Amino acid sequence: MESGQLQRRLGLVSAISITVGAVIGSGIFLTPLKAAQGVPSEPWVYALWVGLGLVCLFGAFAYAELGAMFPEAGGQYSFLRESWGKGTAFLYGWVFFWVINSGTVAALAVAFAEYVLPLFHLDAGKPWLVASAASVMVVLLAAVNHFGVVLGALLQNLATLAKVGALCMLVGGGLMLLFGDGLPASTAPTAPAKDLHPAGLIAAFTFIFWAYEGWYQLPFNAAELKRPERNLPLGLIAGMLLLVTIYAAVNAIYLYAVPFGEMQALTEKRLVPELSIQRIFGAEYVGWLTVLIAISVLGAANPNFLSSPRAFYAMAKDGMVPAALQRVSPRWGTPVVSIWTQAVWSIVLVVCLKTFTDITAFVVFAGFLFYALTVAGVYVLRVRRPDQARPYRCTGYPVTPALFILVAVGFVAALLYDPSERDNALYGLGILATGVPYYLGWVVGRRSATPPPPQATDATAVTVPLSPPPAAQ
Repeated sequence: MESGQLQRRLGLVSAISITVGAVIGSGIFLTPLKAAQGVPSEPWVYALWVGLGLVCLFGAFAYAELGAMFPEAGGQYSFLRESWGKGTAFLYGWVFFWVINSGTVAALAVAFAEYVLPLFHLDAGKPWLVASAASVMVVLLAAVNHFGVVLGALLQNLATLAKVGALCMLVGGGLMLLFGDGLPASTAPTAPAKDLHPAGLIAAFTFIFWAYEGWYQLPFNAAELKRPERNLPLGLIAGMLLLVTIYAAVNAIYLYAVPFGEMQALTEKRLVPELSIQRIFGAEYVGWLTVLIAISVLGAANPNFLSSPRAFYAMAKDGMVPAALQRVSPRWGTPVVSIWTQAVWSIVLVVCLKTFTDITAFVVFAGFLFYALTVAGVYVLRVRRPDQARPYRCTGYPVTPALFILVAVGFVAALLYDPSERDNALYGLGILATGVPYYLGWVVGRRSATPPPPQATDATAVTVPLSPPPAAQ
């Protein structure tokens, strides 16, 4: 079967757009309520949204160094292979396929369906309708990215521009009121004050980390970036700085429009953005929130087809998975088999996993196991390959990667300790464990069964003449 090659067609604007667009999805609309309900006071809200955003930025510093060192398709898979070996890289790819990437797509597709169906006067409470609409979204995104990385990047740029612009309008409207007439005092009921509790803090961490999920996507596209040694670090770092700023500003407007005590008393996740829009712009604009969330979710899901299948492409090139996954369309220059394989499994998760919350907790736990290992790879490679060219060196090394690893490991341990989160964590570990026999059977077994290359024998050796041949006449 004929196969083409990945092509360098993405510039800096697309690099920043992939980083920002992969992150801003349903999280900034659906998680602020749950995050606020897990902490005792408003300062905690700002501390966690900004602090955990900076933690992800510290991780991006490390990924930027690794991406500039290895500007090839595969992203995090390639980084783990180079620092920890093929076995660890394979287990990441295994969990990435079954849980992290597909789970992210499934969660976003479910959120998309729940917001789009009411626009067509359909009942979002019917599971089969939600699953059908979510599956349609997955198929459409896979099709767009099948027909070229430029088309996928164009969709990404437009979706990112739309949702960043809308969030900036929300912030701008709130600031105009803040420095103008202000909002009338709220008379809504408020929740009683409460103390900080470990379970609430863990829940807040989980929801906020979900809102930042996707910050690592860009390195998967390294083989398609123009000047990856420059545009990959800039795309990661500029994108993360923009995200932390946007998230902090949006949460400030939420808390201005819906005071903390009132927010804690709410029962529906979408009431925070709905009340904010209603009080800032008027009730007639609340309907546009559905459209905004749908665009945001679509833009956040797209990088999971624009970027992530490159990991499976790289694994196939290494012989870790069936070779068909490395096929690149000669016409479109995209890893078409990887894209559609991921789409099919994402649809299976949409049908099998019951709720948005189940899927997000599943994804966050599995992801952070390998984020910590990847960032630790910076230390490993500084020792093993001190002389290798590093077009970008991790800002704040060795402190910033250490802080990221500390938070990531602590978070994973907390999820295992918390009874309400333990089941999802154990599911993630179970899927990780199933990759071990596959690796031993498929990868190690195939290598053992492959005969060594034939050695030259007396019968096959090439005879070298002792004297030069006669000169041509």
